[in-house]
Amino acid sequence: MTISTLLTIKQTSKNNNQYSFDCAGSIDAHATPAFSVFSGLPAEASVTLDFSNIERVNSMGLSLLLKLFEEWERSSIRVEVENLNRMVSMLFKITGLGRFVKGATDQDNSASGTKMIDPAPPAHLNKADTDSETPVNKSKLNFVASLQTGSQLSGWYLLNTYLQRRMQKVIHFEQAQDVKNITPDILFSKPFEACAMMKKGFIPLMRPIAEADEVVILSRSDDKRTLSDMKNVNVVTAMETSFVYLLGRFLCDESGVDSSKLNYHFAGNEIKALQMLLRKQADMLFVLKKTYENLSSLSRNSVRQLDASDTNFTFHLFSVSPHLQSESEALGAVLEDMKNDEQGKQILQDLQFQGWCKPEQDELDMLKMVFDRYVEN
Repeated sequence: MTISTLLTIKQTSKNNNQYSFDCAGSIDAHATPAFSVFSGLPAEASVTLDFSNIERVNSMGLSLLLKLFEEWERSSIRVEVENLNRMVSMLFKITGLGRFVKGATDQDNSASGTKMIDPAPPAHLNKADTDSETPVNKSKLNFVASLQTGSQLSGWYLLNTYLQRRMQKVIHFEQAQDVKNITPDILFSKPFEACAMMKKGFIPLMRPIAEADEVVILSRSDDKRTLSDMKNVNVVTAMETSFVYLLGRFLCDESGVDSSKLNYHFAGNEIKALQMLLRKQADMLFVLKKTYENLSSLSRNSVRQLDASDTNFTFHLFSVSPHLQSESEALGAVLEDMKNDEQGKQILQDLQFQGWCKPEQDELDMLKMVFDRYVEN
């Protein structure tokens, strides 16, 4: 989803060294000009930002806010943010900005009470390469995609053929639910998987346009309990080291359900997780929103949506192994140009993407910061 509502900031009061500002619109990559109203604030000032009319904040906006607040801290300027909507409040807590929310306590910023486990590094980075070919001169490249939905599969095979023709290389494609035990050269992966691979030197090239990863919390259709009723129940999701799991927990906490008291089960992939819910082996399911939207009508009728996120924060990433650095620019250009090519347009339609765009460095930095906060450490 593209954020288009421009940010406006108006000073509403000034009392001695205390300043209040009303903020309206969306805080995103275009927010910088609006921040000019803050220029000239004296050291040791006290600033209150009213977010009553803030509709959305995305990863770029969070990055800009973090830089601004850290700059103010160095100048001993105290800032409090008040009247955040539910999704913005959740993002502040996820990214550590919750300490700036009016009335925040240490418990409010406790990252839902637990740390996620450290994901195992990809197997090809832990063992000696037994292939006779070195990475630099490999005659065949391995392309692995961690699918968002099963309905995309044919599109990925078509994309693989498309890339072989454009890059004039032999590329083998395979799908995977979990990339940690595979040896990819080219990779499309979930947000936290991408972060783990970036730490191993993988180069992020592209992300799908307007394709943020969101979570849906589901129960069975015959279970009439609301989310607030779901205390101390069994929850199933694909993996513990995933943004879906993290976001699902925060949704529960924001709804008054203590996520630390839920009983979690990790099925390994989203299809198995859904099956566990339907077989009454769990009461709730955390699942990628796109997966839910692409369920068959039979499966959709068997479940009921309890809650859903709308954060526009993170995304799947297309990246390449370090040994392909010299070819990364050309590969990125091929992907970016697909929307201008008839065959490319058809493949994008099969993938259910509008196209590809380069991720901003600030977007990647925020994603890596959240990964470090909840998974890596």
